[in-house]
Amino acid sequence: MNRNPVIEAYVVEVMRRLPGKDRNGIGYELRGLLTDMLAERAESSGHGADDAMVLALLREFGTPAEVAQRYRPPGMLVIPADQTRVFVPWAIAGVALQWVLTLPRVFEGQPLSTWWLTWGLGAFWWPGFLVMTSLAVAWLRQKGVIKVGDWSTRTYDPERVNRGVLAFGLLWFGCGVALVSSLPWIASRMPDPMSHILAVDPQFLRTRTWPVVLLWLGQFTLLVTVLVKGRWSTLTRHIEMVISIGFAAVLAWWISAGSILQAKASNDGARLALSFVILVIAIDVGKKWYRERTRICTPNIAG
Repeated sequence: MNRNPVIEAYVVEVMRRLPGKDRNGIGYELRGLLTDMLAERAESSGHGADDAMVLALLREFGTPAEVAQRYRPPGMLVIPADQTRVFVPWAIAGVALQWVLTLPRVFEGQPLSTWWLTWGLGAFWWPGFLVMTSLAVAWLRQKGVIKVGDWSTRTYDPERVNRGVLAFGLLWFGCGVALVSSLPWIASRMPDPMSHILAVDPQFLRTRTWPVVLLWLGQFTLLVTVLVKGRWSTLTRHIEMVISIGFAAVLAWWISAGSILQAKASNDGARLALSFVILVIAIDVGKKWYRERTRICTPNIAG
């Protein structure tokens, strides 16, 4: 086999990017493959191989870095491609939410440089947290701690519910509603400073809490209906989205209409937490709406 010096140098560049134990075997195989491809190209062209023909072949084959990547075993996949469209909006929305809530301080007189070096750059903890969480999950999946289940047409039904789990969830739903409803009473009887920190604004209790009771009742009724039927339907999914949008609207009203807690620091923290809940609801509704739009349709066949 005639060795072409350009191919030889190219293969060496590929080998330098490969693990030591694999270099020789891959280099030998790659050199033979490229030499055979060059011989076929020269034969079809009717003249001997020259430098221009060799360079054209190698450009089409790829750079040494690209070729080396083809021979490398796949590494640990941190964020699967099908999850990127969820990861990216979550990351951007988290940073954007923190900026929206803290930028008003700049308009109130805080220097922009001070904001940027605190809240501005500090908001990027959220994408970092998401990446580290994905990295931990990928590592656990690689070690076999988290197993990816196989898809089965006999068992995979995303609209079917586990009645036992849902019934348990409904029990905790009722406990949670009871706890949240009694928080003003509990906070008023706690020792200082907790009673001051958690004191609810009386105006908020009188004028802005009643809609959430109706939404809780609607959600509880919906979940009981799903429990009885054993599965979600298109109608119940749509009702669920409407109730979620209702919760988001009520929370936005709470944030914008005045104080929720009496202490300013506590009130600011509560508003930030409710803003995050609105973000989560918006993302959840968007995902469910997109899923409901995904249907198998008969393609249009031109006659």
